[in-house]
Amino acid sequence: MTRVLLALAGVVLLAVTALALVWLLGQLLTGLGIFIVGAAGVLGRLLWFLLVAGGLSGLVYFVASAWRPGTRLTVTPAPGPQPHRAAQAAPTPASPEPAPEARP
Repeated sequence: MTRVLLALAGVVLLAVTALALVWLLGQLLTGLGIFIVGAAGVLGRLLWFLLVAGGLSGLVYFVASAWRPGTRLTVTPAPGPQPHRAAQAAPTPASPEPAPEARP
């Protein structure tokens, strides 16, 4: 009879241990699921923010680069080819004038 009771206690203990492990695994997977759902929410909001900020900054860049108040577009013809100048004479330095003599 003792063997039967020990075997029954072993089976009950094994079943309780298995149930505890299943419960612990469920708790871990629940926590992991909550973390993944939270991270997906945060990354989704971040993606939405980046899309809106990128679109608005592109719009601001376009408007700022296209609108220039007070400037007019004037077309000037490009200068023609310049004639080649041969060796130019080096400019001569101006001779210093003598200092005026002091007269008493």
